[in-house]
Order: sequence, then C-alpha cells, then structure tokens
Amino acid sequence: MTLAGFQRALADLTASPALCREVRRDPGLLSDRYGLSQRELARLSHVAGSNGMEANCMLYRANRLAPVALNCPELCERLGDDLNELISAYWDAEPTTNVHFLVETDRFCRFLAARDDLSDAAREALAREHGLVAARLAASAARAGEDSFAAGRVGAHAK
Repeated sequence: MTLAGFQRALADLTASPALCREVRRDPGLLSDRYGLSQRELARLSHVAGSNGMEANCMLYRANRLAPVALNCPELCERLGDDLNELISAYWDAEPTTNVHFLVETDRFCRFLAARDDLSDAAREALAREHGLVAARLAASAARAGEDSFAAGRVGAHAK
C-alpha cells in the first residue's frame, strides 16, 4: 500500500459521513476499495468509528457549504428543505472541492442549472445569483491575469 492510498481513504472518510457509517458496519470496505494493509485498515477503521470523525465530517461539509451560503443566500432560502439533499447530491457528483469560494459556488450553480426539478422561485434566484457569481469570478480571473502580467513586467525590468 502506498501512503497516497491511505491518504485518499482518509480524505474520502472525511468527506463522506455515509462512508464512515458503512465502514463502521463493514471495515473490510476500506481494504477492498484502497488495498490497505492490515495496520492501515485497523487505523482507518478506528478513525471512522471515533467520536471526533463525526465532527470532522461536519467541519468539512460546513467548509463546502459556506461559499454557497455566502454567495447565493436567496437561492439557499428558495431551495428551503431541498438544499440539504441537493448539496449532498452535488458533493457526491463533485467530491473534489475547490477552495476558491467563487469557483465552488459556480460549480454548484452549474450543477443546479442542469437539473429540471427546481421550483420557479429557486430557478429565478439561481439565474440572478449565478450571474453575479460568474461576473465576480471573471473579474477575479482578470485581476489574477493582471497581477501575473504586472509581476512579469517587474521581473523584466529588474534584469
């Protein structure tokens, strides 16, 4: 087993409370999925069953929810009780997070836009707030390009 496989398994456990519950019922799942050694399996099984893992999963999910809640508050309100199910479906479809708040929000908005089961009110909020997110994301990318360009010019003059 490689360290990368162990780390991948730990990251997957952190990102998925459902996987933690499955591993508590059947620790062998980890070995089947990641080809772990007995020592690694024992360690990860212990981690999955620990009291702290529930909090760890909650923090991970809160960090993924924060960009959406901050950038699309009206959309979250309009989704109401469906938000939990929809954001969980998004996380299942997109297990890799992006730490850039606007990128993560844009990805969630695109995920929702492809669905046909949103209410009219949610779809209107999605269109409005996704437009704002897309504009801010484009401005952020433009600034990043300008910063890279400016850094290149400074470097060129320093030679």
